[in-house]
This record gives sequence, C-alpha cells and structure tokens, in this order.
Amino acid sequence: MSTQLSPQPFEKFLESLASTRYEEARQLPGAAVESEYAFKEMQAYLLDLYSGVSPVESFVETDGQVIDCIPEDMHPAARRWGGLATAPAEGPPRAPEPYEPTPPAPGSRDDMRPAPRSLVTTGACPEGSTPLYRTTLPAMCRFSTLAAFMAKGGGRTRLAEPAADERLAPSVPKRYATGEQDIDCLGGSSIINVWNPFALASFQGTFSQQWYKAGQEGTLLQTVECGWHVDIELYHNADPHLFVFATRKTYDTGHYVYNLDGGVFRPVANPYVTPGAPLPYSQTGGSQIAYQMGFYLTDSAWWFYFEGHPIGCFPVAWFNGGPLTTKATRATFGGETSSGFTMWPPMGSGRHATAGFGQAAYQRSSLVYPMGGGAVNSSLAEAGSVTGQCYSVQITNNSVDPDWGTYLFFGGPGGNSC
Repeated sequence: MSTQLSPQPFEKFLESLASTRYEEARQLPGAAVESEYAFKEMQAYLLDLYSGVSPVESFVETDGQVIDCIPEDMHPAARRWGGLATAPAEGPPRAPEPYEPTPPAPGSRDDMRPAPRSLVTTGACPEGSTPLYRTTLPAMCRFSTLAAFMAKGGGRTRLAEPAADERLAPSVPKRYATGEQDIDCLGGSSIINVWNPFALASFQGTFSQQWYKAGQEGTLLQTVECGWHVDIELYHNADPHLFVFATRKTYDTGHYVYNLDGGVFRPVANPYVTPGAPLPYSQTGGSQIAYQMGFYLTDSAWWFYFEGHPIGCFPVAWFNGGPLTTKATRATFGGETSSGFTMWPPMGSGRHATAGFGQAAYQRSSLVYPMGGGAVNSSLAEAGSVTGQCYSVQITNNSVDPDWGTYLFFGGPGGNSC
C-alpha cells in the first residue's frame, strides 16, 4: 500500500459530496456537466452508492485512484444481489492439446505475465472487507451526464446536446481491427498483450479486448466485454486499465455498465484484481506484458477470469431473459478506437500488424468454449472489421505452437481519414 499519499478522509469526502452545488461544480477543472439536472442526477447516484458505507481503511492506488476497503455486505453489488459472488467449483475449460506431439519452439515469442501494478490484489484489504474504487463528484463532472460517465469509450463529452434517452455509446464514432467467429458458445479467453498508446485527454479512447455477443445489431444486442483501455476522461491518467463492460439492450442508455458501476458486476470478496486497475505495459523491442482473461457462462452468470482467478460475474438475471442468458453466438478479439475528432488515436502499440512481435499488439491463445463442453482454438475471420489505412490485423488460426494457438497481431497509428 502507498505510504506517500493519503486519501481525503471518507467523512470529509461524504460532506463535500453532499454540500457541493451545481455552480461550484461548473468551476471544477475539466468540468463538462451539461446542466443542473445532470449534476443533481450524478450527485444522487453517488449519495445512493455510498449510503450506509463506512470503510475500515482507505489508501491511494499506484495511479492515484483512491481505494476504500469496505465491509463486504456494504459493497453496492452485495446490496443489489444479496451478497458478493461465490466462485464456481470449476473454472473455464482448459486449452486444447497441441496438434503435433513435438510442436516447434516459440523462439523469441516470449511474454511476461507479472502481477498487476494494481494494489487491488488478494489480501490488499483486511479480512471481511473488499476493495472499491472511490468515485468522486469532480471526476464524474468531467462528463456531460451520468449516462455519458457510464458509457464505453472516449468522445463522450463532445456529443452535441445529448438527450436523457440518447444512445450515447453507438453515437461515438468507432473503428476496429478484429477477428471474429460465429459460434454458439459459453464464452472464451485469450492472452492479451498490454500497451500504452497515446490518446488525447478528452474525446478519445483506445482498446484491446474481447466481445461475446448474442442478438442482433439494431434490435436487441447483448454483450459481455473485457480487456484493457486508455481512457483519460475516466481515470484522469494515461495508463492502460483493466475493464469489464456489458450491455443488455444494444448499448441503450440505462442498459450498459462499466466495471463496478451500479453494482451490476458482482465481484468475489477481495478479488485478485479489480476492474479499473492499472496494468504494466510492454516496451517496443523489449519486455512484452500479457495477461490471460475471458468470460465463462456457468452457475447462472457470465464469470470473468483473470490469470486463472475468478474475479466476479454479470448474473444472467440482469439480461432480462435476453439471448445472452443462455449462450453467446459470436466471439470477437482485437482492437477498437473511438474519437470525437477527425483525428483518431493509435490502436494497440501504435504499429501496424505487419511489425510483428515486440512491435505490434497481439492476442494469443484465443479460445472459445463450445456448448458441448471443452475449449477449442478459435477460428477467426476479419469479416470486414478494418476500414481505411489507419489500422490493420493479421490472423493466424490453429498454429501448432501450443503457447500461441490462434493469434492475431493488430493496431496502427491512427490519424486522419480513418
């Protein structure tokens, strides 16, 4: 735990939260809250979030975020679901055996999977308590509305006159470099290479992630998603952060959640790592940092696993009987960017897929979990995900290298005319 910085005492934090007025909020650095109504909605959300909460300890994360160790029964997800999650007895299926008895050596294709930079690892909080990142009113007021704060990706504060019922996430322009497979499945996983691409402090986001989808675009699409992203608006720093996300109704406002927002994601007690944690990242031509993560539908929930540890889940009850209640029908792996400008941020490392290992971003050991059980290497197709010259993707399906299986290199520098 950090000994260099001390967080604002929780009691003072609550006092400030309750006493701040809209006129004061508008004067905060970077404030973009669009109206007094939007401000009061944010304030009410936070007051409800922290109602009855009394942390046993608070400390400052390596990236400056404040962590409160709160009694397990006070966690917003515990209040919503009647307790924190209990990990399934069995984890996701294992990767398939190599296709050849003696596969070729991976050579220079080595990567590191260190403990996350985050202090939020098992045992970070005292027994009986669990970590919760502190959400502050100044941080929330950097967004136009509460819905914009909860939406996925950059560009949220640049939207023109957003209405209360506007579908914020799809209205932000996005670009992709991905591989996908149409398959009825119970989720999947990959080992995701982490980088720290440059993004502007506002109006941009850049991702490396997985999507597990069911339903149809434009009607009722449901997803669970995970990976890392750079979102300076959200975290107020330029580090890559672990994230989870889900939508139950085509990214409509009120039907998507990011990380621990709203208590929808139900974590285990004192998890190995918490969504929102900062991650170490790769160096060009040097150490390559990568983490295994993914989702597995079991015990009536979409369980998120990180480095083999059960972190928490999106209960299927939240999906209101929709298509993702029983299975996903498409698995997607790769990169995404969003921008409110004509100029687009880098994706991955900022290098094109052809740059290869040590230069370009990758995901390897890409697996899906078929309905019949087990795990298989995914069989990915680009399916027109890349438009323009800003980004690219190269996919290798079912390689004989047991450490790489199906993998893809992707990314690019961004720029104009993407």
